[in-house]
Amino acid sequence: MGLQQRKTQMKSKEEIIYDMCMTYRHDYGLRKLPSDPPWTAGMTEADAKSLYKVMEQIYNNDIAPMLKHYDDLCSGDSVVLPKDKDHAEAMVKVGMFYLEQKNASKKSK
Repeated sequence: MGLQQRKTQMKSKEEIIYDMCMTYRHDYGLRKLPSDPPWTAGMTEADAKSLYKVMEQIYNNDIAPMLKHYDDLCSGDSVVLPKDKDHAEAMVKVGMFYLEQKNASKKSK
């Protein structure tokens, strides 16, 4: 699966935050009244909103910057810097392979 294909399968911000809420509290999707006994499953609307806001802050501060970096890499607006000499050599080989493929497709047209 290529980067572009994976990118199109990305969840929306709201879907990710909802999943974070459900991971933290499995009863996040269930609502109950403030007058319901504490042993019943579910969250009050106010509790659910509060949890969503906390998860939204985590998303905005920690997840969104990583997704932006990922988008920049996928779109070609950012590059990966080599870690060491071996990594740099591998990157050059990949680049050469890419250029050879691109040149071969131009010649066949």
